[in-house]
Amino acid sequence: MIRKYLKYFKIQTVDVLIYYLDKSLLFDFETQDYIVKKRKMDNKKICFSISVDGKVIHESYLYNRTFILRLINKKGPTIGDCKTIEGYRGKAIYPFVINYIAKQEILSNNIKEVFIIVNSDNASSIKGIEKAGFKMHTRIKTKKFLLFYFKVNKLSNLEKT
Repeated sequence: MIRKYLKYFKIQTVDVLIYYLDKSLLFDFETQDYIVKKRKMDNKKICFSISVDGKVIHESYLYNRTFILRLINKKGPTIGDCKTIEGYRGKAIYPFVINYIAKQEILSNNIKEVFIIVNSDNASSIKGIEKAGFKMHTRIKTKKFLLFYFKVNKLSNLEKT
């Protein structure tokens, strides 16, 4: 039981890219024959999913806020924990859903910008994020212990190294 929680007491290296989409970046994404279902999980997150024949093929979550955005003096809804099952990858479902979520938030809820955070080494997710119209804001390299970040190195979208 304790082993399950030991990982939280280790210093973790964080290397993430923070992307954003605002009203000026909105566009109509290519049409998909899927219906995106929205389910409120609690006051902090909403699940967006697509099902085919009763089987969930994609899920993405929208969080009201994330702590890491504070490091760049931003706040706002953040898309995360996205997954598409193996047989449906490469069919533009991921960019379709995250574009749909951002568009809904910006147009329906009058939100200024929507964020998505991705590990810097996740090339396939980065490709989908950029295809969905998101633009890179910042890269953050830092160390994390519990909820605390230290040795924070922020690189603007012009300094992608």
